[in-house]
Amino acid sequence: MLYEYEGPTEEQKDAMLEEVGYSRKQLDSDLEQLKEWLKLQLHLPACRLNESDTFLKNYLIGCKGSLEKAKRKLDFYYTFRRVVPIYQSINKIIRRILLSLFVHFRHFTSLPKMMKHTRLCFLKLADHDQEKFDFISYFRYMMDGCELGLRHEESCGAKFCLVFDAKGISLSHHIAKVKPLVVKDIIYFLVRATPYRFSAMYFINAPQFLVTTINNLAIPFMPKKMKPRVHIIANGFEELSQLFDKSVLPKDYGGDQPSMMELSDYWRDYKVEHREWFLNELSERCDESKRIVTEDPTNPYFGMPGSLKKLIVD
Repeated sequence: MLYEYEGPTEEQKDAMLEEVGYSRKQLDSDLEQLKEWLKLQLHLPACRLNESDTFLKNYLIGCKGSLEKAKRKLDFYYTFRRVVPIYQSINKIIRRILLSLFVHFRHFTSLPKMMKHTRLCFLKLADHDQEKFDFISYFRYMMDGCELGLRHEESCGAKFCLVFDAKGISLSHHIAKVKPLVVKDIIYFLVRATPYRFSAMYFINAPQFLVTTINNLAIPFMPKKMKPRVHIIANGFEELSQLFDKSVLPKDYGGDQPSMMELSDYWRDYKVEHREWFLNELSERCDESKRIVTEDPTNPYFGMPGSLKKLIVD
């Protein structure tokens, strides 16, 4: 890897697992049960059987040790991939990445160094050319980064802090292209389909029209517990700088880490390296005609026949 991404130490892993009520032994036991459950879910895509242990552990830990909740969230994740338009455009998006189109008009990256138990992620426009702005491509690129992160970085309960830099965004040429249903899909992906735990979302350099847009189009779709974690700031990053250690920030924001351009280029190349996975496994969809359970999905035992959790006592 061009940049060494710092994960939690073994001591930090134990501390974070304890925070969500897990021991390593219980996690390993639940992992095996989750794999057995996936084998029975014939309606889910075949790629479910090839998911990495890291991917499945992230769901178990993100669901705070609830095996049943992890199953529901995984079912929702795969079902989500089948029904939302933003996933139907995946071939088109990957072709754009491979052809280096629409790559340098935005930056999205997670930062290599963690701050305590938190990973910072930054998203911003790199090129303000209005003709190049494609709303779906803009956020699809972010979602693709999340997909890879889930499978290649075992977070062990680490939280994520998102910083959206709105500098250069205009009402007539950027916000006018926003589609409310796509905004809903993106939020559902982040908070309902993935196991990520978000400590905060900051929108900086936010003009008033963006404040109105976020309050009307984004906040209503967020879970109640997430809403207080969204902070909209008219000023630049200087207002937040005291919250973050310089050692974890990119150069663009006064930090010691590589620039947003360097990190974004790294992640672009990493995505290209996994292009076959994007085009094959990630393109697989559910087949609802094969679903075993047809109950109301709000039922706490939805989709989980015979799946009582085996408790491991150390």
